[in-house]
Amino acid sequence: MGDLIDAVYDKLGEEVASETIQKDIRKMKLLPPDGFEAPIKYNRRHHGYEYTDPKFTIKGLKLSSNDIESLKESIDLVQYLGGSRVSMNFTHAMEKVLTSYQEAFPKGDVKRQIVQTDSPPASRGFEYFDFFFRACMDRIPVSIVHYSYTKHSFNTLVIHPVLLKEFDNHWYIVGYSDHHEMIRTFGLDRIYDPLYLQKAFQEGNSLEQEEYFKDVYGVYPIKGEVKQKIIFQASPMATNYLQAHPIHDSQKVLKKERADSVITLELIPSVELVRLFRSYGRDIRIIEPAWLTNKILQIRGGNEKR
Repeated sequence: MGDLIDAVYDKLGEEVASETIQKDIRKMKLLPPDGFEAPIKYNRRHHGYEYTDPKFTIKGLKLSSNDIESLKESIDLVQYLGGSRVSMNFTHAMEKVLTSYQEAFPKGDVKRQIVQTDSPPASRGFEYFDFFFRACMDRIPVSIVHYSYTKHSFNTLVIHPVLLKEFDNHWYIVGYSDHHEMIRTFGLDRIYDPLYLQKAFQEGNSLEQEEYFKDVYGVYPIKGEVKQKIIFQASPMATNYLQAHPIHDSQKVLKKERADSVITLELIPSVELVRLFRSYGRDIRIIEPAWLTNKILQIRGGNEKR
């Protein structure tokens, strides 16, 4: 037992009691998932513990043929659903699991593609995904150089990232901005030279963050607007589509007839919501609020009367 205690100290730099060693050994001998089913026994001749199977290692995994096939199918599905950094990391991790079990992928094991998705090439700025993922996880403030598409200028900002958000095949970082003194969203495609900062992390207003994340369709709320009821009229075609693909969890169909239906939403109006309504053309007509109707007409040029 003394040799084991010394070995633990040499490896971890910490002293452990013999009771802890005994507890760990008992746990190792338990069946999975509680333990490793380790073939450990006490050798009275050598006054110590040993594996009865010298080839045993807790790094080994016992996978059935069904387990292996399930892992392979998971890898295939994740690859079909997107070629993002997340799916690549998952694929590599699963391949390591199979490799640790000495399971080789046969060269002829190529399946016919049965899932095809729209996988646009990674946009500019996606190379910073891991950087901002760590910043969100570890609450690290960052300095960024942000390019404004509207002002055609660069600006250095300090943000406190809390969320990586994907919308319409684009990635955004959401966080408290020191410059704006509020929660803001920044497209990764407009970010340059991000750096971690050694300063206190600004948590921001938790209620503001919750509303920002839950009650917005898209990523850019219209400045000054709050959560409100939006009522609109939809054609039968638009109604069927919106019932199959709701805009938001708050969506309700108040009246569905052979003619137009009345649908309501309760959220913070956003730039993306205005674009969505515009994309439906004459199949959607805003009833309330009036300012939203005016905004859509202004964007269209104000020439369309509905």
